[in-house]
Amino acid sequence: MSYTANELTVDEIREKTQAVLLDVLPDASPSDLSDDVDIFTLGLDSINAMTLIFNLQESFGIEFDTNEINFENFQTIQNMIRLISGRQG
Repeated sequence: MSYTANELTVDEIREKTQAVLLDVLPDASPSDLSDDVDIFTLGLDSINAMTLIFNLQESFGIEFDTNEINFENFQTIQNMIRLISGRQG
């Protein structure tokens, strides 16, 4: 079931984002996924970054604008939460 971002709290967004990341990065563990860790140091590359973006859009029922798809917005969970939260409303 897909939920829109405006139905979720920040903690729910964090949990869903971490779950998507764990699917994309099978060698990562939940303890690796603090809000401010650089996701790219955990093995995220350009190929699985696109998978991450697609899976986040699908999971949250949103679509990122082209200008939102950049290194900084997807570098940390904190940045992804901010981006997804910004899609609310």
